[in-house]
Amino acid sequence: MTMCIICTGEYKTIESLLKLYCSGCIRLTKIPVIPGLQKLDCSRCPNLIEISVIPGLRELNCLDCTSLIEIPIIPGLDELWCSGCKSLTEIPIIPGLKYLNCSFCPSLTEIPNIPQLNRLICLYCESLTKIPVIPGLQTLNCGCCPSLTKIPVIPGLEYLNCSGSRSLIYIPNISELRTLFCYQCPWLTQNSEFEENLKKLRFLQKKIRQLYAGKKLEALSPQISEIYYSPGCKGYELAKRSFYTQTHE
Repeated sequence: MTMCIICTGEYKTIESLLKLYCSGCIRLTKIPVIPGLQKLDCSRCPNLIEISVIPGLRELNCLDCTSLIEIPIIPGLDELWCSGCKSLTEIPIIPGLKYLNCSFCPSLTEIPNIPQLNRLICLYCESLTKIPVIPGLQTLNCGCCPSLTKIPVIPGLEYLNCSGSRSLIYIPNISELRTLFCYQCPWLTQNSEFEENLKKLRFLQKKIRQLYAGKKLEALSPQISEIYYSPGCKGYELAKRSFYTQTHE
């Protein structure tokens, strides 16, 4: 049976090891301290239970390590993939972390407020009930989280996908938001603040059509309305009828 260089001890003979790939090793149970290591891929190691604190590590991929119950606090870590770690119950606050993918972690109940985090992907986290307010977060993908009921006001958020989070009842008005997907959220209520933004979009599109008189721009009308109300959400039909009435005057 093939073993990775950690299991064989070969890594100790390699000077200035910067990147290490030991994905899929079924014998690996612990990642030791490897000075100077910057990128580590130990994904799909089913018996891995411990990852040491490795100073200077920038990227950690421990995807589908089903026995892993804890992520170490590694200051300076930029990117963390821990999707599919079914035994993981919490994510630590890692100073400097910018990217976090913790999708498919059924035991994870909350995400901590991690300073400097700008991209969070937490798809299919069955027990996740709360998204923290993380100033500076630009991308949030929390689709198919059945226990999630609300999205908080996150200043600076530009992209939000909460489709399939069927218990979601409210999305606030986020001034910087540019892209929103909220399909299959049957309990999502109509938001008067979104209505105001929708009126601005209607007015803007009308002015663009008057300026360019282009038929292709007119075809964008349904897309603009569906940014705010996807089929199945309350208020969608009302907004759609109102939208077509105003844009086709």
